[in-house]
Amino acid sequence: MQVIHCTEAHLDVLSELFNDYRIFYEQPSDVPACRAFIQQNLQQNRSKIFLLLDDEGRAAGFSQLYPSVCSISMRPYYYLSDLYVAKSTRRNGHARHLMNYITDHFMNLGSQRLTLDTATTNKIAQALYESLGYEREEVYITYHQVLKTPA
Repeated sequence: MQVIHCTEAHLDVLSELFNDYRIFYEQPSDVPACRAFIQQNLQQNRSKIFLLLDDEGRAAGFSQLYPSVCSISMRPYYYLSDLYVAKSTRRNGHARHLMNYITDHFMNLGSQRLTLDTATTNKIAQALYESLGYEREEVYITYHQVLKTPA
């Protein structure tokens, strides 16, 4: 397995994987919108995207992380927004390999932490994260307010 840092040269394969990821979370298929979103993130350097290649060099998954800063520690951290492994390659250690790679990568950059959310129903992901030393949040309560788009 190999992990590569994505550029616009990887847009086609990323767009397909990102579309499949969104379908997993019950969103409608829309490859052109996925491509535009990923392209904008890459062009504006809004996120760091990593592509996982299997032993044959085929795209097996990806992760997308967004930078932030912890005011309390006064250090940068990254929010792992998206992690996806193609259905055909699951249960082969791909997600673990990708998670270990991004952990090492951001630790070497001096990041304070990696933070992520996952669906309460995604027990497989929860088991993976906990096996890698991630701790379920027990101290803070998270609130969301979905904002309406101005007309």
